[in-house]
Amino acid sequence: MSSAEINPIQRINELYWGFVISRAIHVAAKLGIADHVDQQGVHVKTVAEKLSINEDRLYRLMRLLASYEIFQETDKFVFTTTAFSDAISTEGDFSVRNAAHMVTKSMWEAYGHLEHSVRTGEDSYTDLFGKGVFEHLDDETEENDQFARAMHNYAELENPVIAECCPVGHLDSVVDVGGGQGGFLKEILAQHTQLNGTLFDQPLIIEQATHIEENSALNLRFDKSGGSFFEKVPAGADAYFLKRILHDWSDEDCCKILETVKAAMMPESKLYVIDAIVPEGNVPHFSKEIEAFLMTWGGQERDLVEFDKLCKKTGLKITSVIETPTPLSVLEIQIAN
Repeated sequence: MSSAEINPIQRINELYWGFVISRAIHVAAKLGIADHVDQQGVHVKTVAEKLSINEDRLYRLMRLLASYEIFQETDKFVFTTTAFSDAISTEGDFSVRNAAHMVTKSMWEAYGHLEHSVRTGEDSYTDLFGKGVFEHLDDETEENDQFARAMHNYAELENPVIAECCPVGHLDSVVDVGGGQGGFLKEILAQHTQLNGTLFDQPLIIEQATHIEENSALNLRFDKSGGSFFEKVPAGADAYFLKRILHDWSDEDCCKILETVKAAMMPESKLYVIDAIVPEGNVPHFSKEIEAFLMTWGGQERDLVEFDKLCKKTGLKITSVIETPTPLSVLEIQIAN
């Protein structure tokens, strides 16, 4: 159907009210509704009793979700699972349940404050809460844990295929800068048995990060180091990774991070920035949608020209771009001559 055949008022209406289904999915995932529905069919009363929630309101929520094929109402008040509801079930083979309720209370409030970011260029968090997003999360244990689980959920799904795309088979040592719980580094080490790796993140996160598993041979090649990537990172590695890091920060802060990593690199070291690259033109892309959300943090997604500018400002250069099966790409970067 061409744009001329689409009723513009109806289409704008559908788009405008998109937050309704978004929050409905969030609530369903957070409550774990899909864990109590099966392929044979379950009465909403049974689900409400198991979750100790209001039966009438649960039914209305599930009826909405079923209109988007998230559950199916096969008889009045009786629902079965679908492939989409399985995706927010704990038991699902490829569950994104934690990711589906990533948007915490403060993130929801901050996105409602998007107008401030657009008008001023400032992040909504500082205006609302007096501190940036990560400082705020550090003070809110429940929200911080929810966010960490969501990011781990995304990482579980994408790490194996992204790791396969990183050309590190000939290297000896890597550092994952801002690597969180170490999922990506562990995947890289598992795929490349000659590598030794260091996980680098804030000291509190490093304290919580576990090794691979007890008595695993991978532990012998896995090290941890705490600090700030605005100050200093472990030096002398063959390669450095920045996965889903730069899009959280302003250009000014990104330059500081890149300068810190560059200072740790050897002349022949590689830096692999793993982030979305916004495509040119009017084509839909996940990066364009998530960017509006990131603006409330003070972050942004970038196109290739913008990444190139960051590199040139910090004495680096992009040598290749590797696409992955995910929305993220791998930018191979080295120190400019």
